[in-house]
Parts: sequence; structure tokens; C-alpha cells
Amino acid sequence: MTTSSIRTLFITKEVPYPTIAGLSLRIWQNINIMMKFGPVGVFSASNWNPQNTSLPGVAVWKHCNVAIQRSSWEKFATRLWWFYPRRHSDADWAYSKTAAQELDKLLTQFQPDLVVIEEVWLYPYLSLVKSHKCRIIFDNHNIEASLWEQTHRFVQGLKPKLKAKILLQHLKSIESDFISQANQVWVCSKEDASLVLKLYGQKSPTHVVPNGINISHYNYVRSQECRLPQELEDGRQNILFLGQLSYPPNAVAVELLINQIYPRIRERYPDSRLLLVGRKPTQFMLEAAKREPGIIVTGGVPDVRPYLAAANLMVVPLLHGGGTRLKIVEAFAAGCPVVSTTKGAEGIKAQDGEHLLIRNEVEELVEGVCQLLSDLSLAQKLANSAYELVQAEYSWEAVGSKVEQTVQELLPEFASSSLH
Repeated sequence: MTTSSIRTLFITKEVPYPTIAGLSLRIWQNINIMMKFGPVGVFSASNWNPQNTSLPGVAVWKHCNVAIQRSSWEKFATRLWWFYPRRHSDADWAYSKTAAQELDKLLTQFQPDLVVIEEVWLYPYLSLVKSHKCRIIFDNHNIEASLWEQTHRFVQGLKPKLKAKILLQHLKSIESDFISQANQVWVCSKEDASLVLKLYGQKSPTHVVPNGINISHYNYVRSQECRLPQELEDGRQNILFLGQLSYPPNAVAVELLINQIYPRIRERYPDSRLLLVGRKPTQFMLEAAKREPGIIVTGGVPDVRPYLAAANLMVVPLLHGGGTRLKIVEAFAAGCPVVSTTKGAEGIKAQDGEHLLIRNEVEELVEGVCQLLSDLSLAQKLANSAYELVQAEYSWEAVGSKVEQTVQELLPEFASSSLH
């Protein structure tokens, strides 16, 4: 087998391009890396229709809007998930029988050597994929059972607590079975690899494939050639938080920013602004922006780079989460200094005081932000070191080398070839 003969099909619940969040950034990374080995196809299933009809460089793409495909019985059956140990409401979200039939046709026509299933929520399609002659890679963006436990730990009320407990049991069963049935498992960090081993044992070969980015995409931000959003051209201090704002760990972090961190920063830097950039802001965030003109909530934006260019620094006060934060890797590539909690920087080979500032308490985070706003030489030093780190560890070229090794292990008949 030669590199040009490996056919890879990705199954995802998100349209991977244009990239709009960490999920699509990772999937688009993996797609572009696998294009080095041969034709790539994509099957996506969600509850909406994309505007674009093709994906750059992708040989074949089939998208299914499962929300309009489900029969009345299917809609009713999604409510019965609790009767089945390997059913979960979030996994049912991306599935319909019609979509499964379309996937079966695509598998038959495209005949992939590898199928990469992105996230545990596509588990309902696993048995169908296994009926075809292909190797299966389970790309587990987060160890979802652990993340679920973190985000639902403080659920109040008897009924919500019971529901969360049952959903967690089902999720552990799904994730465990997915890992055991896949030929190979990809995770984002060594921490997640250890967590897989702790929760589920050694069921399938597990490899660390880091979240990486196309560094050249951010070059004109780092070189200060990127045009700023018009409303941010006044030279004020801008503190950036980036990500899907409704995602529970992000929502908790933003509430901490709005309620405790930003008010303290504003006392010392009255002209500072808090930029909350990302899809699906909560009502709490929107109301905070109405009350406080220094808080700007953009909603989804077509390109985050102008906001990275406008930011004096990025702050990542995450208390929960899994995987690794692509928002930090993006900041590193763009030359934007970062202040983060330990949880926020988890899984990234970044050192406190060398690549970023790691601070965990509210007052520490405030001091870290103010330190970078006042000490421009320190901010530049961190940004330069972080850029070197992202080049060495988190560029598509660096991640591609790791993927090549995993593919060689999975397909030993694959002829070794440099990705460069």
C-alpha cells in the first residue's frame, strides 16, 4: 500500500469547514493531515443544513439533517433512552435511520480503508461501520464520562440528580464499548490517555494526537498586518475570551469573568474591555453586556483572527473541561499572551512563566492579567516562547508526524513516507 492509496472517511456531527470552534478545528486538522495519504470523504449528521455544498480538498461529502429526517416514531423513541444501557440523549441527537442508510451507501461507494469517527456521540453509527471492511479510529475529543461528571457534579434537585446519574452510567457504557470496538483510539493529551486507562483499562491501542493548528493561518495576526474590527480600533486594553460560550465549562468561566475577575481589572484599568467571542452566548452574558458597555459579546464571528489581533491578552479561567484548549494554541500562534488556570492549560506542554501565566484563584488571575497589561516586555517574552512551542508541538506538521506513526501501526502495509 502506498500513501496515495489510503482512503479515509470521517464521520462527524459538525460540518468541519468553515471552522467555527475547537471541535471543527480539530476535525479539519485531521482531515487535512489524512489528505496527505490519499482521498478523504466526509459524512456529517446534524440538525441543520450548511450553506456550503463542498469542502476544500475533500473528495466526497454527504451531509444529513437528521432533525427533518426522523419519523414520528423515531422522535418518540428518542425519549426512551433510559430503557437502554447504551443509549444517551446526546448520542441520539445526531442519528436517524435515514442518515444511517445514506452512510451505508457512502461506505459502499467510497470503500474507505480507514474510518475516523469523531466523538463518542456518533456511537449509534458504529455497528453499521463495523459491517464494512475498514479499520476504525475513534477520535475521542474529551473523555466524555469524566467531563459529564465534572459539569453535572453540582446538579440540584432529586429528579435532575437521578437523571444525571443515569446518563453518566449510560455514557460510561457507551464510551467503554466504543473504545473496545475501535481498532485505535485517539485522544488529545497524555492526561486523557491516562484517564482512558484508569476508567476503562487497555482495551484498544490509544495514541495522543494533539490539537494543532495551521500556523500560517495566523501569520498576519502575529505580524500586526491583520485589520482590527472597527469598534476595537480606539486603542483601549482588550481582554479576550474565545470559545463556544454555551459550552458548560466555558459558561462557568465566563460567569467568573463577568462577576469577579473583570470588575477588579476595571478598577485598575478603567478603559479595559472584556471581549467574549464565540457562538451561542447565554442570556446572562447578553444582559451583562447591556449593563456594562465594557463587555462586548460578539456571538459567532466568521473569523476570530481580527479579535486575536485586537486583544492585549487572552484569559482562560476554566475550572472544568477535558481535552486541550485550542483557544490557547490559537493565541500562541497569533502572538497573543495568555493567562490561564491549570485546568485551562491542561494537556498543553506550556510552562508557567515561560509560555504563559498560570493562576488559579480569582485574585491571582486578576494580578496575572494586570501584570501583562503593565509589563509589555514580559508579555512579549511569553508570546515569543509560546510561538516557538506551538511550532514545535502543535503545528499541523508536528501533529502530522504523530498521525503518520499511528497510521503505520494500524496499517503496517502502509509504505512510510515523509509528510513534509
